[in-house]
Amino acid sequence: MRRVDSILPLFLGRMTQLFALALAIPAAAALLWGERVLPFFVPAALALFFGTLLAYIARADEQGGRRKMGVAEGAVAMVGVWPFLALFAMLPYLLAGVLSPAAAFFESVSALTTTGLSCLSYGAMPMRSLVLWHSLLSWLGGGVFVIVLVAVLPQVSGCFGLTLTARQSLSFSPVWNRMRAAVRHGLSVYAALTLLSALFYLLAGLSPFAAVTRAMVTLSSGGSADWTLFTAYRSGALELAGGLSMLLAGVNLLLAWQAWHSRRLSLLVHDMELRSYLYAVLVGGAVLTAALLHDGRYGVLDALRYGFFQAVSFLSTTGYASVTFADWPPFERFFLLLLAFVGGSIGAAGGGLKVMRLLVLFRLALAEVRRALHPHMVVSVKIDGRPVAPKITQRILSFFYIFVAVFFAAALIISLSGVTLMQAMAIAAGCLTSTGAAAALYAPVGFSWAPGWLQLFASGIMVLGRVEIFSFLILLDQGARYFRRHW
Repeated sequence: MRRVDSILPLFLGRMTQLFALALAIPAAAALLWGERVLPFFVPAALALFFGTLLAYIARADEQGGRRKMGVAEGAVAMVGVWPFLALFAMLPYLLAGVLSPAAAFFESVSALTTTGLSCLSYGAMPMRSLVLWHSLLSWLGGGVFVIVLVAVLPQVSGCFGLTLTARQSLSFSPVWNRMRAAVRHGLSVYAALTLLSALFYLLAGLSPFAAVTRAMVTLSSGGSADWTLFTAYRSGALELAGGLSMLLAGVNLLLAWQAWHSRRLSLLVHDMELRSYLYAVLVGGAVLTAALLHDGRYGVLDALRYGFFQAVSFLSTTGYASVTFADWPPFERFFLLLLAFVGGSIGAAGGGLKVMRLLVLFRLALAEVRRALHPHMVVSVKIDGRPVAPKITQRILSFFYIFVAVFFAAALIISLSGVTLMQAMAIAAGCLTSTGAAAALYAPVGFSWAPGWLQLFASGIMVLGRVEIFSFLILLDQGARYFRRHW
């Protein structure tokens, strides 16, 4: 077999091998609980085989660790890793006979992209091993995004503001060995925060199994698949644990690693994006609380409780719900929809536009106003006292316009399924921002009602939202160039 000097097969091979190990966990749990093992054993064997095969193909020579990833190869990795892994992730649902092929693929993509839309009711799922697999799949999806964030995205898109995080003290490299070091740093913080979240849930009264699975889903920001957790318990301690966990889910993992590694917690205190994220939680919670009080639905304590919980849930794009908000007045629901577009920090596992990019856009608009008033004044956009390169501001501005264009185009196509305009916009927003709960603001909870074509289309939008869109555009450009050259 001819081996190739490329990082892409090695990258996909390592991801698939990781999935094989992950599938062994619910398989062992199913064996322990007396449930069917075959739905997990077969995909685990297939993932191990294909992962090992891809890793073998990519091992060109002993210097393979020094191979570099090009832009086109990185774009293929970013776009292709989600549907590729979803093909293995969907097999347990198919073999267990709980979902059709289209719905199983949608379920897997939704969990991997941490969107949280689901065709199943995990609170009433008879197979605990499938509940464990869904939680593990969401957590792995967040981990895959962290890997893509620190290893692939900088090579493809110039980070679109990622280099502004961690006070510009982190370096990114296309070299495989250095990529692995960055991946270890990001995943170590991700795992540590997950353990901290599990501790919160344990102290709130959940069982060890429930605490671990909820922590995995929360830190990956994929919580909207389980609507019954907080609404069924009605526990203030549990909501506090969930709120703190969701707050951690929106924190920049790269900044947290830098602060821990350098033993300088002051990095967290002085980071503008983190402060702005916390301010957004406070302002969002205060606005929702005031609106709920104005409507007379709840007392002061309940309005505070529900307002701040939903605010941090949508800002972190986690999507948990502590109350049924489908019957809330239009202002509260539309405000939550806007919070989902904001998202958390740019180095977090959640989706959305991200606070850092919105900060740059706001300061860019302010700089243009100043230039209009004072044409000869030299005005630069600064973050944390440091000027932002014009190349970065241009990319962020382009990203914003394309993000909005994709949102309206997706809503237009979704409206073909017969849903209302607001339902189509909510579903598009939920898929593009990885906030499945956004769809439930106007559409029915869950996605089992959707036809097969809509489930597959929504899967594509979820992948687009996860790959920062530009990676997909790079592939389209490369495909068009190839077509022109050969046809």
